[in-house]
Amino acid sequence: MSTASKYSWREISGFLAALRLTPKAQKVRSLPLPRVTDMMRSSGSGGVSDPGAAVRAAQRACGRWARWFGGLDTCLTRSLVAGALLAGDHEVVLHVGFRPTEQGAAAVDGHAWVVVDGEVVELTGLDHEHEAPYETTLALPMKAGRRKL
Repeated sequence: MSTASKYSWREISGFLAALRLTPKAQKVRSLPLPRVTDMMRSSGSGGVSDPGAAVRAAQRACGRWARWFGGLDTCLTRSLVAGALLAGDHEVVLHVGFRPTEQGAAAVDGHAWVVVDGEVVELTGLDHEHEAPYETTLALPMKAGRRKL
């Protein structure tokens, strides 16, 4: 079976849309997060309306970008890309949070995720309901602007 035949055109299209958004998500290395979110918002959606498809496309695109160009493949970059893909058809909010640390602990445990239409969409396989919760410290809407015809 050839590689091209195991993916549908919709999956390929979603991946390509995510790949176009990934360089903007990489800007989190040098720009404040609200500015990067604004850049992602202005990019418009990638025409992906299914959260599961957006998650898969974001994971593939960010993973490939990291391997090909040495970029970041983190929960934050994947959340930015998936959120931008879904923002045209859904109410999307990017959340960044931290787990409370024990007294004297040196490490900080942070995480980023998106909430789509009020439901947590997880990009890393973490279960927010059964693990120690992350406390949201920043929530940024990712609704894309309407395009004029």
